Amino acid sequence: MRFGRLILCMLQSADEAFRTMARRRRRLFGTSGIRGGLDRVDIDLALGLGRALGSELNGNATIAVATDARTSRTMLLNAFVSGALSTGVNVVNLGVASMPNVAFFSSVNGIDASVIITASHNPPSDNGFKFFKAGREFTHAEESHIENRIFSHDFRSAPWHRIGRVLRQEPSVPYMRHVREFLASRGGSGEGTRVLVDLANGAASSYTPRLLGSFGFSVVAVNSHQDGHFPGRPAEPSPKNLEDTMQMTAELNVSVALCHDGDGDRVAVLDEDGSFIDQNRVIAVFARDELERRGSGVIVVSIDTSSVIDEIVSRAGGEVVRVPLGSLQEQFVGVRADEIVFASEPWKPIFVDLGLWMDGTVGAVRFAQLVKEIGYGSCKRLMASIPKYPMLREHIDCPDDVKRPFMDFVLKTLPEEIPHVDRVLDIDGVRVECSDGSYVLVRVSGTEPKARLYAGARTEHALNRVVSIARSVMHRAIDSAQRTH
Repeated sequence: MRFGRLILCMLQSADEAFRTMARRRRRLFGTSGIRGGLDRVDIDLALGLGRALGSELNGNATIAVATDARTSRTMLLNAFVSGALSTGVNVVNLGVASMPNVAFFSSVNGIDASVIITASHNPPSDNGFKFFKAGREFTHAEESHIENRIFSHDFRSAPWHRIGRVLRQEPSVPYMRHVREFLASRGGSGEGTRVLVDLANGAASSYTPRLLGSFGFSVVAVNSHQDGHFPGRPAEPSPKNLEDTMQMTAELNVSVALCHDGDGDRVAVLDEDGSFIDQNRVIAVFARDELERRGSGVIVVSIDTSSVIDEIVSRAGGEVVRVPLGSLQEQFVGVRADEIVFASEPWKPIFVDLGLWMDGTVGAVRFAQLVKEIGYGSCKRLMASIPKYPMLREHIDCPDDVKRPFMDFVLKTLPEEIPHVDRVLDIDGVRVECSDGSYVLVRVSGTEPKARLYAGARTEHALNRVVSIARSVMHRAIDSAQRTH
């Protein structure tokens, strides 16, 4: 009874906070769950998310919840669990776990949904929430149901004798068994091949080294103790953040280095010289491998990926489908779901025969297997079959209030000014693809006052041509939008 009264007090104190939240904004979820600083992702939001999910499940379900290693994990976990319990659902507390493990748990018998409290590659001051069902992320429609309940304050309240229970479970054993079976079906032993793994002091620290070791790889692990301050390096495995790891890789006589983010859904790759491998080429390696096993099929990638993927997939007998950022999960409930053999955003592979979640741990081990088996112990030899084309990514300032007229101008003008246009995609920004293999994408950021430019081509000359045109169009679009706003 004392615990029930505590929950009731928390719910009442949060009521006004939720009404304020509803007045200020109508969107909580971004392209990858909910993320932000603790002034936004606070205990009131955590409480409401627990209540909203429990209410969506009619208070008659069991959900699993875990966190990454961030310092704010306990307070957000406790608030979320309290909200969920208040609706009558039971909660399985998985403790600190990797995002792939939590996603997998949503497909376990008896679990209706799973949630991880994480901000992935964001700074340690941030946190967030990501929801899973049947092994995949919530679709946008499912996320909107959660949002609508929070904004309308439409929550179920269980009577005192129906409040849910908290159970505790160690999550890694069934997950590791499942992924080991998948990896064993794809490749063999590492036979002592030396691999460096940079764990970013994150949630994957207790997964990837153990899995690599179980396949016979010799593992050198760095930043391998969990610490929500991320003392070894920032959580994002970008070239700028991996400079020390690059140097270490070149000095340690390893065949490849595999680098994670804070929750383990991402993997970045360095070759034996410590050089960063472009993510598009990594996606191409995985896509080719999965296609060669099926003979044909669809590879789903995000709109910001390179045409090198199209080239490799076409040779392997597959088809590339591009979707907006943060929308891979929509394809798994779409009309062509059965045709998908692999999906990925940069850094985040989804092995469909394993499950429908992004899995940096499995990506790391599978890439190490490919280095051993196809590269004969050399990452550079493996990657020699994947073309390395010039690319560019940059951004300009674009205030939120002119983003719409900015994109209207770009959509009208960019395809008209770029020569030899083969195809135009306007599903997330404007992507113009040319017959010579060059492409340019202009899109506005959903979280920052910026407009982003992505471009690639087979030669520097072709890249410079499309970039010059795109830059001109973008600057004219900003001028036009600001004049007419």
